[in-house]
Amino acid sequence: MAETKTDASAIPGVENIKKLYEDNAGRVGQLFDEVGKAHTKWIEYGNTQIDEMNEVLKTQFNYFNDLAAGWRKLSVDSFKKSVDTISK
Repeated sequence: MAETKTDASAIPGVENIKKLYEDNAGRVGQLFDEVGKAHTKWIEYGNTQIDEMNEVLKTQFNYFNDLAAGWRKLSVDSFKKSVDTISK
């Protein structure tokens, strides 16, 4: 039995279906473009948050270092005063 091929343009309404698929493909492309833009903004926002958190952590480390240095100085001063009191 011979295989017969039908020309797609001979099917009624095929042009409308083809147009629907082409329109849909265009919309999907637009959707992915918008998703890409949103993703890029999300990454930029995340990078900004990481940078700001880094600054906060640096500030905290410096504060705790200053606090520890002050505590050590007070401890040494207190020890010296104790020695001075005992030696009198």
